[in-house]
Amino acid sequence: MSGREHPSSVDALWAAAFERMADHCMTCPTCTATDDQAANLRLTCPEAVRLSRECRDARRAA
Repeated sequence: MSGREHPSSVDALWAAAFERMADHCMTCPTCTATDDQAANLRLTCPEAVRLSRECRDARRAA
């Protein structure tokens, strides 16, 4: 923690879970799949779903 009275979101306990999810979703071929117009297809893989659930649970616990 930063020692401030009100910790920033970076200091929050769920930040690590969010970072894992973001790292995965930015590098996963399924999560980053695009069409011929370079628009994201908004596909999610099972790992992204699991990481999203982990992040959501961590935020609720905070």
